[in-house]
Amino acid sequence: MRIEPLIEEDVLRARVRALADELWRDYADAPLTVVCLLEGARRFTDDLLRHLQARGLRPARLDVRARRTEGQALGPVTIEHFAPEQLEDREVLVVDDLADEGVTLQGVLDIAALGEPRTLRVCVLLDKASRRTQEIPLDYVGFPIEDVWVIGYGMDVDGEYRELDWIGALRDDRF
Repeated sequence: MRIEPLIEEDVLRARVRALADELWRDYADAPLTVVCLLEGARRFTDDLLRHLQARGLRPARLDVRARRTEGQALGPVTIEHFAPEQLEDREVLVVDDLADEGVTLQGVLDIAALGEPRTLRVCVLLDKASRRTQEIPLDYVGFPIEDVWVIGYGMDVDGEYRELDWIGALRDDRF
């Protein structure tokens, strides 16, 4: 197994700041609720919110555990700790680390829509469009990427590599 750098730390930080600028322009006067998909998007969401708070925007935050992977295996979508009624009449931004097939994101969007938010948008750090099987709207995208297993900046494989300050592509026969 080897790790190839995919997105260096300084490039990553600059893009997250730029995304926060876009979000601030779009939501400066809105009752924004950010829905963070745990665990992978926690660090990305924390950094986005830190930049927004520095500009005076203090969105509400909901952490939702939504996943489809166990190690490297894909399974059914599981969503925990999500009460869509908290989204009623609010501007809602779902934040995820990676848009892959879109199955997990679509599941979260379906549940979020039940809360009848004013708007429902999606912000992802990485977009792996070549694997998309669901039509999902991606309103804010950090980086388009190729079909590789990514680690770092909150993303992991078997609980490892989340702490990296950059994003790498894991090269291994399993991926």
